[in-house]
Amino acid sequence: MIYDKQLFLVEPNLKISFEGNLLKFISPIYRDINRYFIPMLEFVRLIGGEFNIAKSKIDILFKGKSQIFINYETDDYKFTVVDSVLYLSLFDICRMLNAKSKWDYDSNSILLYWDRNKHKSYARRPGRIALIRFEDVTAGDGYLDSDNLEKFRIVADYMFSTGVPFHIAWIPRFVDPPNGIDNDISKDYSMPNSNFLFTIEYLLNRNGVIGLHGYTHQYGKEVSADGIEFNEKRNNDEKSIRKRVEAAINIAKRLELPVKFFESPHYAATQFQQSIFEQYFDVIYEGYVGIWGRKIVKSPRNHRTLYIPTPLGYVEGEDGTKKMLDRISHLSQATLASLFYHPDIDFEYIILQNYTSGYPISNYLENSPLHQIVKALYDKRCSFAKITDLCSNNGRNIFIKLSRLFRYFISRIKVMK
Repeated sequence: MIYDKQLFLVEPNLKISFEGNLLKFISPIYRDINRYFIPMLEFVRLIGGEFNIAKSKIDILFKGKSQIFINYETDDYKFTVVDSVLYLSLFDICRMLNAKSKWDYDSNSILLYWDRNKHKSYARRPGRIALIRFEDVTAGDGYLDSDNLEKFRIVADYMFSTGVPFHIAWIPRFVDPPNGIDNDISKDYSMPNSNFLFTIEYLLNRNGVIGLHGYTHQYGKEVSADGIEFNEKRNNDEKSIRKRVEAAINIAKRLELPVKFFESPHYAATQFQQSIFEQYFDVIYEGYVGIWGRKIVKSPRNHRTLYIPTPLGYVEGEDGTKKMLDRISHLSQATLASLFYHPDIDFEYIILQNYTSGYPISNYLENSPLHQIVKALYDKRCSFAKITDLCSNNGRNIFIKLSRLFRYFISRIKVMK
């Protein structure tokens, strides 16, 4: 659909190549804060494509490729028009063409290639519900590094190919007071910030679901992801709580990221703070204070918001993977198969390389903790789900019913044995 924002910021120094060839655009490249916009039809011509336009419909054809049909009035791509030129966001161009990207900050270049891999998602398997959440994802520290963001996209490809939807606990504003860093990607432009936003959109397109993990995930001079933002002493009055929750929501709105849940940093929120959170969200991705347990709880206050715990915990320390696998192995039928995971743990198991043509390739080692965890949950006859599958205002959710039916079926088999 047509993007409802006007683009005023021209990006004259950005270089874009396709299959090793530098593209020399006549029309300028624009950006809306950290989202690049490319003159679409000129781009298609420059990489050897042909197109036909009939009203709002565009048919695009490349030699040896399947025909592409788009409608810029109804498709969910981010289109816009500047001086009668049709523009499309860089991510949506990659999505439309199934193209891979490699970002080079030093040369201010983005290298695009036809993706030679076939990314197909397996159908959901029947079984008990399992949930996985990627924790502490933020535009700071290692998550601005180009190689790490490329690895994060590879992790998303793996999850997609194995039929595992996942959740992204995003810290919208990264703050590091000791080093004078305050990074809000809805306001502060940089190429690493653009790559981070591009990667988040990529993850969402690979069956990811994004939510808010606090606003800054810190307090005072603490660093984001380390500190505690909400507890009985911090941001404990209604005005402070709402101010921070709404600030986080507004960043997501400016970036047009569809946040679906809220999670308090380190699960430290009080019952009162949770009572404010649930006024904004259908899902609070943590246990309900006062009813700590192993199952999903519907709020006794508004009878709508779901509190989703993570009884399996997370991978911590050198023997963390072994402990996680042991917890999965001994998981009872009464316990929700839900965990969170810091995806950067897997980055050391991904080896990045390039062909002589420059095409990026990778080797994702199958002994990575994430591979082992996914396999263990599948061996436990789990079916990975999105929290959005579980949301239902009338309480008649088919996924929860199927999961209960599966548990009943397993219990009956044990009785018959």
